[in-house]
Amino acid sequence: MSHATISSALSFLNRYPRTGLLYRLGGITVMSITGLLSRTFLYGFHNVNACGVDQFVQVLERAKKEGRGVLTVSNHISVVDDPVIWGLLPIRKMFDPTYLRWGLGAENICFTTEFTSNFFSMGQVLATWRFGAGVYQGAVDSAILLLSPSTRDLVRKTTDTETHPFPPSSLPPQWIHIFPESLVHQAYPPHQTSMKYFHWGVSRIILEAEKLPVIVPIFHQGLDTVFPEDRKKFKYIPRTVVFPKWKKENRVNLRFKFGAPLSESFFAKERELWKSLADKEHDSEESWNLRSKVAALVREAVAEVRKGMGLSDEDPRFKDPYFWSNVNELSGVKIAGKYGSSSVKVIEKEG
Repeated sequence: MSHATISSALSFLNRYPRTGLLYRLGGITVMSITGLLSRTFLYGFHNVNACGVDQFVQVLERAKKEGRGVLTVSNHISVVDDPVIWGLLPIRKMFDPTYLRWGLGAENICFTTEFTSNFFSMGQVLATWRFGAGVYQGAVDSAILLLSPSTRDLVRKTTDTETHPFPPSSLPPQWIHIFPESLVHQAYPPHQTSMKYFHWGVSRIILEAEKLPVIVPIFHQGLDTVFPEDRKKFKYIPRTVVFPKWKKENRVNLRFKFGAPLSESFFAKERELWKSLADKEHDSEESWNLRSKVAALVREAVAEVRKGMGLSDEDPRFKDPYFWSNVNELSGVKIAGKYGSSSVKVIEKEG
């Protein structure tokens, strides 16, 4: 079947609502096959050390019974983090639509053609505009509604709902994964496991969801060596597939740790304060400070998971947004990829 034929077929399915039977069946098929390929990629080419996966599956099951959404947050070290991480889940969960995650994906990467747009949409990825669009955009609106459908009448609708339709209210609370660093962050030694500061999108989700989702922090290590940003040859093929190591002792080690869910009281004070600001302009300095605090707390939770993996201390400068205000003068820090180019903007109101 030609590329044009596949794209045409997906375009036809895309005319149906995103929860229509044909579209959903196609989406489940895409995500299930992707999950199996991710699992094969993980265990077939690498040494995998995963901690807390069984407990996370229990979290998903319990949240489903309680009618709560699930929000997972993690560091972002390669373009294949998602979907590869979800290859860790039991195979039986890959074929259950109630356990398939939603994610936020960069519009300028995942939605550049009709084919990729349909593919990632069927893979439950919400198109996100980065570098200037801010927290008030359709992807974040939809994320809040997917996690807390009862928020429908409260969420600030910021986009054309015909172009960016909101998820139907008939959906139960869903599972969403986000990368609050907002881009792939690959630092060279000795900073290779230090995270960048977290952006405000995660703050808006946590503060505005009427029913707080179950929040699970995740940290992982190793995929940056599999898919390095500064590679010139075979750029879009994982290094461990181009040069596979058949002996297990020679394979790349990948480590994943799923933290315990944050307690419901973790953000209680911040959420109460946000409610007190509900009748005020949310672009005030007070609201900016609150969003910054929540983003810092989420980062701290992920950093605790990182600490539990026995890694050396982070560079404390990395968590400070103002450290990144002049990427051309980062003393002693070398970052792979697009830092210093027009693709990266830092220190803006959106966090």
